[in-house]
Order: sequence, then structure tokens, then C-alpha cells
Amino acid sequence: MNNRIFTGNYEECKVGNLISISGDRGKSVGFKGKAIPELAPKRAFWNIWHDNIGKIPEEENNRYYIEQYYKHVLSKVDIEELLKDEKDPILLCFEKGQDFCHRHVLAEYIEMTYGIKVRDIKIDENLNIEENKRPEYIKRILKDVISRKIER
Repeated sequence: MNNRIFTGNYEECKVGNLISISGDRGKSVGFKGKAIPELAPKRAFWNIWHDNIGKIPEEENNRYYIEQYYKHVLSKVDIEELLKDEKDPILLCFEKGQDFCHRHVLAEYIEMTYGIKVRDIKIDENLNIEENKRPEYIKRILKDVISRKIER
């Protein structure tokens, strides 16, 4: 597998090997590039998570999302196979920067599973790159989820 993988969002990544990992393949923002829909969150758990925003503590709600994303997506896909022909992919979704999203969970999973550092970036047409930080609690929760082997 490629040893350089990036994540970002549609609005802040303008050039490169841009690949959508969103459920709608980025169509709602006019993205027309490649997509790997197998890495998108499933609508059923996404709806529950989204409906609970502001109703339950944020970390509790995001723990639910991470558990479900691992159970229904990460534990069922072969990321190495999905990315085998991609050179320096930038995996895209909607959320900006440190906003919680599945690309951050995916990045942590790739780092834990394959030992590949995944940088979340902004890149403009002039190839200026800025790095975003992921929410730190995602790694802790994902490690816990994996160690408990959430039922598949």
C-alpha cells in the first residue's frame, strides 16, 4: 500500500489525487472525481448520530459513531486493496479541519493498522499545503473499540 495517504475536505483540497469517501460521492458540493463509497459511513447509524447532536454529550455521541463505523465499515473492508492503485490519495469528506468526521476515524485506523502516517491537509491550486490536527480523543476511543472487538 502507498506509504503516503492524506485526508481533507472538498472545500479545502483543490488539487491532487482527490477521492471522495462520502455517501453521496461529493455530488452535493459539485465534486466529480473518483470515489470509494465503501469507506462512507452507513446512513442508518449516521442518522442516529446526527439526530443526537446536542441531545447527548458530544463524546458519547461520537463514541457511538466510531463504534458503528468500525463495526459496519472498517472491519469489513480491505483498505489495502481499495487503495492499492492510488498514488498519494487525498481522501475527502465534507467536514472542515478538526470537526468530527469519519475521515479522522479512518486516518487513525490506517495509522494503527498499517503504520502509515495519515496527514489531514488543506492544499490549494499553487500546491501550498497546511496540515490540520485531528481531534485527539478519536484515537483513544478507536483503540478501545478495537481492543473490545466490537461485534461485527
